Amino acid sequence: MGELRSKRSPQSRLRWHVVLAGVGVLLVAAVLLQSAGAYDTVLVAASGGTYVEGVAGSPRFLNPVLSQGNQVDEDIVSLVFSGLTRLDGCGNVLPNLAESWEVSSDGREYTFTIRPDALWHDGVPVVADDVLFTVGVVQSPEFPGLPALARFWADVEVTEVSPRVVQFRLPEAYGPFLAATDLGILPSHLLRGVPVAELTQAEFNRLPVGSGPFVIEESDFSHVVLQVNPDYYGLERPYLDGIEFRFYRDPGEALRAHGRGEVMGVGGLTADYLAGITADRDLNLYSAPLARMVMVILDLESTTAPFLGEAEMRQALQLGLDRRTLVGTVLEGRGLVAHSPYSSCSWALDPQGPTVEHDPAQARDRLEALGWVDEDGDGIRSKDGQSLALELLVTDDRQSLAVAREVARHWSEIGVSAQVTAIGFNDLVSGRLATGEFDAAVVELSLGGDPDPYVLWHSSQSGGVGQNYAGYVNREADELLEQARRTWDQSIRTGMYHRFQAIVAEELPGLPLYYPVYTYAVDVDVSGVELGPMVSPSNRFQSINEWYVNYRKVRVRRTGIDAG
Repeated sequence: MGELRSKRSPQSRLRWHVVLAGVGVLLVAAVLLQSAGAYDTVLVAASGGTYVEGVAGSPRFLNPVLSQGNQVDEDIVSLVFSGLTRLDGCGNVLPNLAESWEVSSDGREYTFTIRPDALWHDGVPVVADDVLFTVGVVQSPEFPGLPALARFWADVEVTEVSPRVVQFRLPEAYGPFLAATDLGILPSHLLRGVPVAELTQAEFNRLPVGSGPFVIEESDFSHVVLQVNPDYYGLERPYLDGIEFRFYRDPGEALRAHGRGEVMGVGGLTADYLAGITADRDLNLYSAPLARMVMVILDLESTTAPFLGEAEMRQALQLGLDRRTLVGTVLEGRGLVAHSPYSSCSWALDPQGPTVEHDPAQARDRLEALGWVDEDGDGIRSKDGQSLALELLVTDDRQSLAVAREVARHWSEIGVSAQVTAIGFNDLVSGRLATGEFDAAVVELSLGGDPDPYVLWHSSQSGGVGQNYAGYVNREADELLEQARRTWDQSIRTGMYHRFQAIVAEELPGLPLYYPVYTYAVDVDVSGVELGPMVSPSNRFQSINEWYVNYRKVRVRRTGIDAG
């Protein structure tokens, strides 16, 4: 039996081991190939890098109580400072420095608790005294900022309950107050020694210390450099290490800087600038509606166009406006047709509210019913010897003028003559609207913050007191706006604003045209950018923690492949 087991020579046994080894190598190679085929290499976000933006304009005061009116200041301040609260793009109030708040049953006391991990950029804790100091600056008779801001805070009492608890007391209930607590807070330990009258001269306005997500590292006439605040209490740490703003004369110059590789993005682009960059493969365009509205304000007490005092006439004028065509042609699609007095995503908006669509035939029928006919065939209607003609005022910038001319063209098709007159912004507002010396005007209204439209449409705000330039008077509308101001309960206010929306949609003291859209051009190498509805252009940075300019490679399993 032993002889039978030993018939192979040592050489043959060696060749057999070599063959087995070769088979093993092939099997391992097959497994590796199958495994490799189950994975792909992809690029994902990586930390680091600086986003560089070209900005039209230059900073003046990087200070939250002085920044209003300068968009460059507002943009940078939004990244450097924090308020007790913040507003999302639809005007909803969210926590910020304050982790919570309570409102008294009578709606007059608002008590905020400051979060314990809120720090100034120099490491000092944010405390109630900082809030008292900030309000005190705005309330000072020597305050050099906007008078409207000073007037708002003038009668507000602010008290320190404890180092982390601050209380505001109002002379009467005021529902919109909560939205105003997004005002950036100042560090009292750094500014207490600066006289309020000299605040505009302080070095703080160039190199401020805030409590927001970014810290200013450099600041001069040509640029501002921000670095991530590693101790920020809010969002998770951004991918970016920093943001740099470079300043240019206008958006066109900023776009040319992108062509030279100096910047990665340019904001606030109008149709004039967009025409030349839509085919630029190195730029992505992002758009989002702003909390603003362009509308035609009508003087209901006009002596030169008294027919504007009739609601039926105003309804006919609205029916004659082809707003969808206006948005599609003049604005090249960068706008949303508006139907109500609120912003496009406001909690006050009734999405089921009444709308008016372009219907020139119905517009003509209504004008005929009112007695306005084209007696001499010149295309312009008349009645009792008066032509159906009015002056349409507009600011003298190119886009606004184009909008006004399109409105006039639409009205000419139903027999209404509108003479377009372009003037400067200050002349329009102070010289014509505030004095009531106009027939109609194309204007852009700010709808940011709380949706309270009191200053625009309450009868007490006409005659130059507020912004009720139309001279609109309606008792029910007045009562709704007054009651909505006296309650802080948002659900109650919503119902009142829905009813108010229905009233103005019927009476049309102004003719809503569209919500402007903010357009942002960003280099294709910048990822993670998202724009949603915006209270102001500064809201474009709401998703900044998701932006990235650096990438890393990772292997990911292909879907549906079994690598095992």
